Amino acid sequence: MTIKIIANISGIFVFDNQDKLMKFSAYEKKPEKIAEKIHNLSKYNISEELDDIFSDLKEELIETNSVDIRNYSRSKGIKSELITKSENYQSLISQIPEILIQKNYVKNEAEFNQLLQEASISISKKSVTYSSQRIDKNVVHAILSMDDIDKTTNLFTSRIREWYGVHFPEILKEVQNHVTLGKIITEIGTRQNFTEDGLKEYGFSIERSKKLAQLASNSMGAHYEDKDILPLQEMTKRTLDLYEERDNLDNWIEREMGRIAPNMKAIVGSAIAARLIALAGGLMEIAMKPSSTVQLLGAEKALFRALKTGAKPPKHGIIYQMPEIHSCSWWQRGNISRAIAGKLTIAARVDAFQGDFIGDQLRLEVEQKIVEIKEKYKNPPEGKKPPVDRSFQPSQPRPKRGSYTGGQRSGQRGGQRKPQYKKQYPKRK
Repeated sequence: MTIKIIANISGIFVFDNQDKLMKFSAYEKKPEKIAEKIHNLSKYNISEELDDIFSDLKEELIETNSVDIRNYSRSKGIKSELITKSENYQSLISQIPEILIQKNYVKNEAEFNQLLQEASISISKKSVTYSSQRIDKNVVHAILSMDDIDKTTNLFTSRIREWYGVHFPEILKEVQNHVTLGKIITEIGTRQNFTEDGLKEYGFSIERSKKLAQLASNSMGAHYEDKDILPLQEMTKRTLDLYEERDNLDNWIEREMGRIAPNMKAIVGSAIAARLIALAGGLMEIAMKPSSTVQLLGAEKALFRALKTGAKPPKHGIIYQMPEIHSCSWWQRGNISRAIAGKLTIAARVDAFQGDFIGDQLRLEVEQKIVEIKEKYKNPPEGKKPPVDRSFQPSQPRPKRGSYTGGQRSGQRGGQRKPQYKKQYPKRK
């Protein structure tokens, strides 16, 4: 026998194969309670109403309009199918207001529509609240904030080095670290204040401190007084604060990833795991993706370029930052990326559904697989060349004057140009 179970904001309806009502389990007629029941059902927290309906069911097939009820019935060993697109489903839905009036759940159809509107608003609020409370969203914003800080500090340090280089150009070559140079600018100031003892406090050796002091005394830069670089010092302080804030965010992500996604962190580290979660949109979102998609997260532009132009598709995305991938031979990267992505997908699903910690075991399996791949593919495949580095391609030299032989254009034969004639228009009288 086949029955139909319809989930509605008012409760759960059970119809027989003749579309007659067999059972009705009503929700409490309050929008907040209805929203809580529907939200719990979507999170596989089975309500009393649903448990009451399934307690005495012995049918072989269930047709329902709810994915959650379908999954629950399958967990009970009952075959279930969705009927949301059938004409029969529409006829059952149209009967619900009349049934509710007969059961004295609502007085009339207008009251049902009012309850439907209020319950829909409560359900939307409940969903927004739940999405906002997800801790993995904080990690996404933190990793994106780190990217914003990197862009800002790169812009500011470029300006600071150029600005201070007017006064002391020789130091730019000697001090490459932006944070060290920033501390020198804010704490020492002009080059007249450079001394060997003062420079030693910043980690410079005796020889290098002596060299910097000599460069400061013989510099060819413009002469500045202390008051002339006050704006530069203020700007440098703000930039150093941004560097400190970035370190704080990095430490916070390190701690939170150990709590949110410990298995992913064990395989690829907290930074790459956080970026993968950010690219996917959340921990639950990456858990729902196949390993082939996880493998290419971060390489979307290269993938669509390959689909558009017919070029070779990418073999890895953001996981290329792992030392195990970018340090291996070029012909082994695809296989290693595939192996890591497979274990990473398992780790994401365990973390998303709050399973046990199996990160160490997965990490060990990844290392064993990498050893097998390197042993199996020691030599590059015959007939294949290493990928071309597209970061720099020298332009073709221009042909010498007088050496043009004519190029073939579309719609023309040979290398001769077709003479262009000016279109003649009749003169006005």
